[in-house]
Amino acid sequence: MNARQNSEVEILKLARLVGVEPDDVRYFEQVDAQDIRDLRDQVTVVMFDADRQMLQRVANATRLIPTKLAAVIGEQAFGPLLCARVTGLLEPSRAVDIAGHLPTDFLAELSVQLDPRRASRVIAEMPADQIAAIAKVLARRDEHIAMGRLVSHLSKASLAAALDVVDDEALLRTAYVMESKSSIGALVALLSADRLEQIIRTASSAGLWPEALEVLRHVTDDQRGSLGDLAAGLEDEVLDSMVRAAQADELWASVLPVTRAMSPESRERFATLASVQTRPVLATIVDAAAAEDLWAELLILLPVLPPAARRRVAALAAAFGRQVFEGILEAAHEYDLWSPLILFAAELDKPAQKKIAESLGKLDDDALDGLLAEVYNERLELELLGIIAQLAVAGQKRVAKRMTDRADEDILGALAEAADEQSFAPLQKAAKAS
Repeated sequence: MNARQNSEVEILKLARLVGVEPDDVRYFEQVDAQDIRDLRDQVTVVMFDADRQMLQRVANATRLIPTKLAAVIGEQAFGPLLCARVTGLLEPSRAVDIAGHLPTDFLAELSVQLDPRRASRVIAEMPADQIAAIAKVLARRDEHIAMGRLVSHLSKASLAAALDVVDDEALLRTAYVMESKSSIGALVALLSADRLEQIIRTASSAGLWPEALEVLRHVTDDQRGSLGDLAAGLEDEVLDSMVRAAQADELWASVLPVTRAMSPESRERFATLASVQTRPVLATIVDAAAAEDLWAELLILLPVLPPAARRRVAALAAAFGRQVFEGILEAAHEYDLWSPLILFAAELDKPAQKKIAESLGKLDDDALDGLLAEVYNERLELELLGIIAQLAVAGQKRVAKRMTDRADEDILGALAEAADEQSFAPLQKAAKAS
């Protein structure tokens, strides 16, 4: 979710809290999302604490009457708003007993007015079938914000029951506005592969890719990979719709981590989509990698891009500064992606190769060891030397000396062989000196 979407969601929540249309508070669009959220929290405190002493007296009074009578009074005299304010002040078991005597529609309206944080134990202790009935009503009324605020307070049984009665579109819209995104992984874990596949299809057919991709930002890597594999197994039309949405709504920062978590086969399927290989899409992907420091995600995608698409990325990379290349090298070291980096660098123009070579000369010992080991394992000595050859002679000698100092006997032999083949004098001399 980008900054604009974050602000939009917070505006929707603020409007729902104070009972106005979103357009009535649209002037908050230029305000940071966190500031809007802070304001919403302050408004909530005022609304729920302004009459706390009076509400506490009401809560205390319910202890003196039967729960069925308390339910009748709550429904007929107080209404859902006042009941919502009182709920968090009741003993949880008492509140659950009273709720058992209230109609589902009334409880649904009460849920809309409730601050779940103040009634978390009440929500967690309610029977799963009653939660499911309330969820069904809320979904029918499109009360996705209220549903999103409740999710993290539900028991596992209640969450599973609610998922059974909420359709895929309502589920996506609810997940998009969930208050606690850390609960999304637990929600996804309760869904079968068939249901998840259907949700992906719904995201495509209903134009809900922003909502679906927001879910993917908050699941585990394993879940992200599984969901990516499910999507990759669907028709081109589904995947193309995701590409269009990512391009139109600037969502590549959400898509790229999915491609890294996919299986190699699924990643290749994604990379070979015609819709991915256009210059505008590739340019936006590169921009997202730069803006969000997603170089590892881009590096792991490069080897499976068709040659023409890789050349387009290489042309875009030619404009990178040395600092950007240093960040790419850091990602290659951290995620053990030296091989795709060296292969990609070999396709760059000479000025860009020079920038990479200069950055290679600044690697610390640990990173250099990793680079040399990967180059040896993948037999990329010629490609590496071709990159280093773009440096001035003094730079070539410096890098060659560092490599031969760090290389073991096998790696040194492979480097010396490549140096002889390319007549790369600096490394030939450094190898002999070693």
